[in-house]
Amino acid sequence: MSIRFGAALLVAVALAAVGQRALAHHSVAGEFDVRKIVRLNGVVSDVEWANPHIYIHLDVREPNGAATTWRLESVPVAMMRKAGLSKVLLLGNGQTAMVDAYLARDGTPHLGYLVEITYADGHHYQFASDK
Repeated sequence: MSIRFGAALLVAVALAAVGQRALAHHSVAGEFDVRKIVRLNGVVSDVEWANPHIYIHLDVREPNGAATTWRLESVPVAMMRKAGLSKVLLLGNGQTAMVDAYLARDGTPHLGYLVEITYADGHHYQFASDK
């Protein structure tokens, strides 16, 4: 294999890898309807502290008494750490939390993007500036 062919192959592989990552990533407005905000009250039951995005599970009590778990997407781990937040802080010690979230654009039930979370003790975190 010539050096020229090897270099071209390396560039092609690198571009393919970058292209796959670009396709895999999405914008908030691409997956969630930023014009439709839902307000939820519940308890954070789990935090999926993983890349590419953190997911917060919020157990919401429905009017009929049944519990529904909402899966709320958030920012990546690096951004959360840079803001000084951790999985333990997001869990909120079992307090009730009020959440504003953008609804899933495709209508997936109980899926949203976390805009703001306010805990019963009054502390809150905001994840979107255009609420």
